[in-house]
Amino acid sequence: MGLLFAAMDDELTNDDHLRALAALEAVVQNDDGALQALVGGTRERPLAALLAAYGQHTLHRVLLAAFGIEATMTYDETGQRVAELNGDPMARIVFLLADSLHHQAILAGDDLVTAKRIGGSVLLAIHAFTDADNQDALALLRALRNEALQGY
Repeated sequence: MGLLFAAMDDELTNDDHLRALAALEAVVQNDDGALQALVGGTRERPLAALLAAYGQHTLHRVLLAAFGIEATMTYDETGQRVAELNGDPMARIVFLLADSLHHQAILAGDDLVTAKRIGGSVLLAIHAFTDADNQDALALLRALRNEALQGY
């Protein structure tokens, strides 16, 4: 079904969601100590890669909602809406942004400065869809964390 589904291959666990949200909160608050604490161990993906994957996941959810794509739709309805989404220039830019963040993350490895910049880009992209300022961003991140906690 095109660009959307080709790009959605990075599954996130609830723990990934919570770690990414904590990192984004640290970025909003410019708290490098909190980011350092979230670096993780050898079993966890690097913070830059996690933030890129979380950004991709979140932006795809935003696009699905913006184009009215829901799990309850028929195959034909979904196909039609996905075709509209894939043909939309703004949606294509979102796909390119997510892809760019993944490439940055691969090059960053464990570099926290780049992870912080990727987190900032994710926040700016979310802001572009929500018009949230930093206080609104923190409220949104708390709401997303509460949603992730419901998955436990």
